[in-house]
Amino acid sequence: MKFYYSILSLLLLILISAKWTEINTSPATLGELATSTSEQRIDDPIPAPIQRGSIRLRLKQIASGLTAPNWAIPAPNDPEHLYVSDQDGKLWRINLTTNNKEVFLDFSDLLVPLGAFGSNSFDERGFLGFAFHPRFVENGLLYTYTSESAGEESDFSTIPPGASPNHRSVIREWRLTPSNSNQVQDSVEEMRVLLTVDQPQFNHNAGALNFGSDGMLYIAFGDGGGADDRDGQDFGGVPMIGHGPNGNGQNTSNPLGKLLRIDPTGSNSKNGQYGIPNDNPFVGSNTALNEIYAYGFRNPFRFSFDPETNLLVLADVGQNNIEEVDLIQAGGNYGWGLKEGSFRFEPNGNEPGFVTDGQIAGDFIDPVIQYDHDEGTAVIGGFIYRGKTIPALQGMYLFGDVAKTGNGDGRIFYSDGSSILELDLTEQAQPGFWVLGFGQDADRELYVLGNTTGIPFETTGAVYKLVPNASFDSAVLEIPAVDAILNNNNRGTFRARLQLVQDSQPLRFELIQAEQLADCFRGDNANFNQTTGKLSIPFVDIRNANGNISTFAAQLQLVPNLPVLTFELKQAELVR
Repeated sequence: MKFYYSILSLLLLILISAKWTEINTSPATLGELATSTSEQRIDDPIPAPIQRGSIRLRLKQIASGLTAPNWAIPAPNDPEHLYVSDQDGKLWRINLTTNNKEVFLDFSDLLVPLGAFGSNSFDERGFLGFAFHPRFVENGLLYTYTSESAGEESDFSTIPPGASPNHRSVIREWRLTPSNSNQVQDSVEEMRVLLTVDQPQFNHNAGALNFGSDGMLYIAFGDGGGADDRDGQDFGGVPMIGHGPNGNGQNTSNPLGKLLRIDPTGSNSKNGQYGIPNDNPFVGSNTALNEIYAYGFRNPFRFSFDPETNLLVLADVGQNNIEEVDLIQAGGNYGWGLKEGSFRFEPNGNEPGFVTDGQIAGDFIDPVIQYDHDEGTAVIGGFIYRGKTIPALQGMYLFGDVAKTGNGDGRIFYSDGSSILELDLTEQAQPGFWVLGFGQDADRELYVLGNTTGIPFETTGAVYKLVPNASFDSAVLEIPAVDAILNNNNRGTFRARLQLVQDSQPLRFELIQAEQLADCFRGDNANFNQTTGKLSIPFVDIRNANGNISTFAAQLQLVPNLPVLTFELKQAELVR
């Protein structure tokens, strides 16, 4: 069953059972919402391991020399480029044909000094998200999420009197010159600040920005950082502040631990810099922030919309046990910090919090999928695949984990909405780097972003495209992309299908279909030189009767003087 059908069924069940006639908008407490039964701590919440799936792909590096890339999307009406946010403040533009990269905009001067524990140390702050306005071609509007030094008064703050925030999150609107297809820093016409939020600690900033099909801007904020979303607990030798006794996740009076929905072109907000849509779920409430679309999150670092179903899929980073992926609905409460995943969460003073088998009463929405920390440390949300080159992945949600053991061993997963499988990589068992983000280009093809250090310093960051191998099913040889050099010196990239000639020996294949592709698919798979007649396919997957895959490198030779382009297999060598 494909991802969206499974999710829609789940959504229907949720809507039937949730009783959404009235949503409690006051801060929740453990006493009000949690009902203990056996109260047994669970040390291994999800015992079953994540299995490796049957979809085998490759990671093709298209750019290197970045720092800590975390999000990648195209600009409207610009299919030739991929725009990538780098945690250290740079917005890169990568030419998908040449793979050349350049700094599109540089926000590094705005950022709080990075390195939460000193120079070259870990940090979750920085340039964390961006979104082009859907009418960017007309209005040139770009929106950014940056972590900046505290000092000025913010629009929203949970910091008690006499204390100071660690930093503040700033959402800005930039107006670029829309008529210039090669914008650089000096093409910024104007900038304005939409909203600012004080952050109690350095971590759990979330940071994703996305426009929905409704034209509204959705903004993800974490719970303010620290651990357990409670005041008073020790964090780095300092008692936590800015969370209150019951946490920000369940406190609908502030934006921390929330997904906000605003109209950036409106002006009816308290600060007058943006609009609050009149169909937001808490509009009219005197106690809940009217900007809130959904709440009860810990660190919703990444979310995305599916263009076909308009489903909003959000990955929320867990505390000590559970990583989760949620299907978001308006007004929904996803449970943090009373729940971690589908389990009851117990804060534990200055000791690590944990999950139990206790029951929780309340209108909470469980994750669509979840996994525990036997499998990873922090979920990184991605996209539902809607490209054309990987049919087996169609409708699947592709996502990952930053590192299984916290040692640069990132993972890539996919799911149909019911189970999680690990992506089978052709050339290595796992990516071999910290998985920091995902991307999607104008063709809906997917990218993996990461670095080898896990910190926002140095230049080990890289962008990889997920590309399929050629495949042979005993009758048809499918080649997703063939770079062809023709006799007239013309070049092109084609998707090709070749039919096995029955009873041929050596094996021969006749071309039965060829479709020219955009230049951005160049270098994804095979090569053909019409002058020499050689067709080189470095990776061909062959699946046996048991469903097991073997990958071969194949060399074929054009057979001359035949009415249909025909190739004869000359060599095949097992790769894996």
